[in-house]
Parts: sequence; C-alpha cells; structure tokens
Amino acid sequence: MSRHSRRVNRDNTDVVGARIVAQIVDTIVMTIQLIVVGFLFAVAFGGNPGDAESGVFLALFTLPLYGTILEGYFDGRTIGKMLTGIKVVKVTGESCGPTAAFVRNLPAAALPGWPVYLVALASMAASDTRQRVFDRMAETTVVSDPSSRGAASDYGTGRSSGSGSGRSGPKPPR
Repeated sequence: MSRHSRRVNRDNTDVVGARIVAQIVDTIVMTIQLIVVGFLFAVAFGGNPGDAESGVFLALFTLPLYGTILEGYFDGRTIGKMLTGIKVVKVTGESCGPTAAFVRNLPAAALPGWPVYLVALASMAASDTRQRVFDRMAETTVVSDPSSRGAASDYGTGRSSGSGSGRSGPKPPR
C-alpha cells in the first residue's frame, strides 16, 4: 500500500475547485456508464421497450462501482480526478483502497442528485481537511497530486509543482 508523500492537512486539501470539475467529468462518465449498462441489462432481460426502464433501474446500482474500482485500485483516481490532478487518500496519507472507496462512494447510488452535492459542499466547508460526510465515514480526503500529469498546482496553493516560485529555469544568484 503506497503512502501519500505529504502530510494531510487543510493546506494540501485546498482542491475544492478541482473536485467540482472532477465531479462534473465523473458525472458525465457515470451517465454514459448508466446508459450502456442499462441498455445491456435491458437486452439481457428480453429487449422489450418496457425492459429499458428496468435496465436503467438496475444500472443505478452499478454507479458506486465506478468510484470504488477506480479510486480503490488506481491510486485514488477517477477519470475526473486524473484530469484535474487530484486523488483520494486515507487521512493517514495511505492509499485509499477498495473498502474506503466503496464507503465514500455510497451516495452515488443511495442518494443521487444535486442535494447530495450541496450537502457535500457544506460538509467540506465545515471540515478542516475538506471532507464530505462519507469521506469522514471512510476516513479519506482528497488532495492535490503533483505526480499527476493534470496537476496544475501544488496542493491548490497556486504554486507550480516545481520550484514553488511559479517560474521555470534557474534561480537568480543571491
């Protein structure tokens, strides 16, 4: 189990904007997942027009698998998180793992919709490490991932992952 290279605290979890963008990307991907899996379930259960609704209903239960599989087995990264340069880690700094990923992604099937996102934003604002309610239950948080190609900043501070000065090239002599 890999360990996150930096201590988890309020400064390195300042990735709310990246989390919102990642959630939008992941919602698009999960919508595609819902349509494809719903279609496959409908075909598997007879292919009648009425079966499409049953297929989509059953497909709803596959939504937590998206985050569970990707975050649990791909170092805390969903497609949206990969693109925005963030990842999920345990509050201890260790990799998330599939069990914690499943717990933090339960709202995807149990309570889909905008009210869940509003509660998530409110709970992140009230937490020192910007955790959602289910992040607290799973003992996880989201941090910037400087090793990711999509990482635009060093833990949301606006500094590049390089020297921290925002400039490239050698430092001037003192």
